[in-house]
Amino acid sequence: MEQVTSKVFAETEIRGCNPGFVITKKGVVFIDTPQWISRILSMRKEAERYGPIRYLINTEGHIDHIFGNHWFADVDIIGHEKLDELFWTVAGDVPCYEYSVDVIERQDKDSFHLMPSKEDYIVARPNIKIGDKLILKMDDVSFDIYHTPGHSTSQLAVLIPEEGVLFTGDTIFAGCQTWLHSAEVGPLLKTLDFLESLDYRFIVPGHGPVVGKDYIKEQRAFIYEWIAAVAKGMQAGWSLEECKQKISFSDRYPVDIGQDEMMQYIQETNVARCFNYLSGASL
Repeated sequence: MEQVTSKVFAETEIRGCNPGFVITKKGVVFIDTPQWISRILSMRKEAERYGPIRYLINTEGHIDHIFGNHWFADVDIIGHEKLDELFWTVAGDVPCYEYSVDVIERQDKDSFHLMPSKEDYIVARPNIKIGDKLILKMDDVSFDIYHTPGHSTSQLAVLIPEEGVLFTGDTIFAGCQTWLHSAEVGPLLKTLDFLESLDYRFIVPGHGPVVGKDYIKEQRAFIYEWIAAVAKGMQAGWSLEECKQKISFSDRYPVDIGQDEMMQYIQETNVARCFNYLSGASL
């Protein structure tokens, strides 16, 4: 686990999203959860050295961010009011529970015996729902929680101004393939502009290493490259299926840890999202 500042910790070297926690005088606040049971338990144990866990913030509803909610059902969970649009629905084309069982069995097998049955698994949804913004005060630390639609309709970013740290969730993919599979491209670009206007030094992205604020420029540029490539294909008269076959940025970045098999899926769904953005259609 990486110590980003004296009070902010993040885990960036496991499969799934980058979960983290923040220490305050009133307890600990988690931001997202690991997708491995072993890391859920070890992160929680480490966090509790600094005080009781007071809140969990879900930046989105995709399974790699909310799988661990079962192990945080005893605390207040914060999420956007639209989170149920994605929360515990499907992961790709597979029901979330079955998808999670497969991940744990293959990649965290020593903890597989700790996986609850489907009947016992607690789908712990947020009990505190926010709209555009919520400021959570924890004595010496503030959490400015913003609705940042784009990657998903319920996306949140969490700014810890005293620490100069911004958790972006999957609005930012640092040094790895960007997933647009559920994205609305126009709102995503507007969100990047908004995040660039805030004051901070460090970004904890949804995936990839901790980076500086300047990485927003790289993320924006890569999305525009996708748009430009698809626009060029459309100008040449290619159909959506032809664009999927002919356009790829698979050589640019690797897929984030433990998901190499998803490369083709990422390329095809990114093309589809850009194609529909440019044509004014919806998926």
